[in-house]
Amino acid sequence: MDRILEPLNDKQREAVLFTDGPLLVLAGAGSGKTRVITHRFAYLLREKRLQPSNILAVTFTNKAAGEMKERITQLTGLDTSTAWVRTFHSMGVLILRKHAEEIGYPRDFVIYDDTDSRGLVKSIMKESGINTDVYNPSSIAEKISRIKESLQSPEDFVKQIESEMDEKVALIYQSYEKALRRNRAFDFSDLITIPIYIFKKNNKVLSYYQSLWHYVMVDEFQDTNKAQYEMIKLIGSVHKNICVVGDDDQSIYGWRGANYDHIYDFRDRYNAKVILLEQNYRSSRVILEVAHAVVEKIPGRMDKKLWTQESSGEKVFLINALTDKEEANYVVSRIDSLLEEYDYKDFAIFYRTNAQSRLFEEELLVRNIPYRIFGGQKFYARKEIKDILAYIKLIIDPFDSASFERIINVPKRKIGEVALEKLKKVASDGKTSFIDILLNVEKNPSLSRLPFEALKELGRILEELREEKEKLTPMSFVKILIDAIGYKSYITSFDEDGLDRWSNVEELINSIKEYEDDNPGALITDYVNDITLQSSADEIEADDSRNYVSLMTLHNAKGLEFPVVFICGLVDGLLPHASSLYSARDIEEERRLFYVGITRAMKILHLSYSESRMKYGELLYQNPSPFLNDIPEEFVEEVDLFKEKKDIFGWQSKIRKKEEEDIDDIEGNGELKIVEDISDIKVGDKVYHHLFGKGKVAAITKNFVTIDFKDYGKKVISGNFLSNIEVVSS
Repeated sequence: MDRILEPLNDKQREAVLFTDGPLLVLAGAGSGKTRVITHRFAYLLREKRLQPSNILAVTFTNKAAGEMKERITQLTGLDTSTAWVRTFHSMGVLILRKHAEEIGYPRDFVIYDDTDSRGLVKSIMKESGINTDVYNPSSIAEKISRIKESLQSPEDFVKQIESEMDEKVALIYQSYEKALRRNRAFDFSDLITIPIYIFKKNNKVLSYYQSLWHYVMVDEFQDTNKAQYEMIKLIGSVHKNICVVGDDDQSIYGWRGANYDHIYDFRDRYNAKVILLEQNYRSSRVILEVAHAVVEKIPGRMDKKLWTQESSGEKVFLINALTDKEEANYVVSRIDSLLEEYDYKDFAIFYRTNAQSRLFEEELLVRNIPYRIFGGQKFYARKEIKDILAYIKLIIDPFDSASFERIINVPKRKIGEVALEKLKKVASDGKTSFIDILLNVEKNPSLSRLPFEALKELGRILEELREEKEKLTPMSFVKILIDAIGYKSYITSFDEDGLDRWSNVEELINSIKEYEDDNPGALITDYVNDITLQSSADEIEADDSRNYVSLMTLHNAKGLEFPVVFICGLVDGLLPHASSLYSARDIEEERRLFYVGITRAMKILHLSYSESRMKYGELLYQNPSPFLNDIPEEFVEEVDLFKEKKDIFGWQSKIRKKEEEDIDDIEGNGELKIVEDISDIKVGDKVYHHLFGKGKVAAITKNFVTIDFKDYGKKVISGNFLSNIEVVSS
């Protein structure tokens, strides 16, 4: 049996066998694209007699890269532990470790994650007198990242200033780049853009990698940004043996620089062979039909339609609730009713924004159903973990001001803001490291009245560990560090959650030990670089063995699959999101986001919305998502919680009976007339509302009417929704 080719379907095999020239594999959701990449990698090793290092395979998560390596080893029997099967960022790290000196950086540079970058931006804004209440540091840090990934230097961006906001960003961007260089640090964007700069500056370095990698493969190509695509074009410009695998229908990260147009550009630029993977191995036929009905409305998409050999499956459930709270109640009740057939881990609840999770959390808690939210604070973002990592980063790079600023008072050393600014000013020349400053603190007149002994002791600890960092295993290094600075006693007395915080530190040690076991000979520098590159997608995938219901945004759902899926809050303004309503391209991305959510479902799919939703303490009416109109009725089973014929819990008929009683009662006082304008009603009028029943007008302003409903209390109703009210006219 040919283990590489026989498990593949015809189209997958065609993609594996095409080995000469540019190839675009347009791979629909659940069509086995990862299998194509791994089997193609194995086939190239066998047929072209290459070493694993001669093929570059790039993906977007460390978890996916690890699984690819493992699978290639199973197919070939070769050791792929050092193969170039990596994320874009980890590939960039290895290139920079070898060539950072080309641009004046040491090989022992540190990497700033998103939190570090935001902290540096905030610090620069304070130093520059820019109001952080008016200009959000996180937004500016994100803006700088996008600018860098579009390959614009600070000088380039200055030429494109169009607004006052741009002026602030340009100023901060210039200072930010200087601070990174002074700190011997790279941020995430640099891990792609700086290797590109080195390649363009030094053709010898570029030629080395062009000769090393005979073949290049890129997964999730629709998610590449400008810098990532430029990297691929540079590497593959000689041999052009580039294979990109992607799906324009699943491009949902435009807001962070991803551009699905790269698929079309690659096809045309290289006159690439195109192979469509349309056979789906995940979902039922009905789910695929619904997904196609949603996505086919996008103009200009590459024509493909997923199909499956599986049975038709159940119809898609379309749930219409009275309020968002009742929507959550029904969803969780439905999960409860299916627990005889499925485990908790088989269920996922998706929504457009993180704020929508609360109601589902409350309902799950009431029913004692275990759940986990993905997209909350991650392990490596917790204070105690960031503290330890900052210490390690400062030891690796003693010029790292962000890490120094974080640890100088951890544990407390009585260093106030003024003293801290003095220490940073001494280091601002970029020639004196923070460790040297600490070791010689009493010799600097500008640092008088500082706690010399505490600072010198800290300097000694950091210097000794710096000298030993390549002799100690990562776990020994961190244990010695934690003991030397007295971190346990500090963290356990920090607040009432101290013991929980310490348990996180213990878990950090566990992760370091696991890393040691998996990477013999690795140093603490290697470990820090590896965990800095971890992504939220890795966190989700790595934890899928736990038995709980998963809650996450639709963006976080990409790449996952669940037997039973609920996509909730399908109303206009949430999906499509209100922020997308001014751009046709943004609306199309919202439609693709819906498509991605649908194609996560394997067996049963629920789509739900409510007629009203609480916002800022008031219940407001809303329209169903216009995307729902594209789904053919033949594939849908409606669950209307208002109708007696769908009386799932037995209370809908009571609601309907009560509504009829309310109407009879209020009509006894006169005729009901639909309100068309605020002038049609006055304070004291008796009214009827089809959701809230009977009430009395309590107050009227220019745009709003306050009504005191008998069963629901006071509600403020906008003039736009007055047509839902009927007033008694005598």
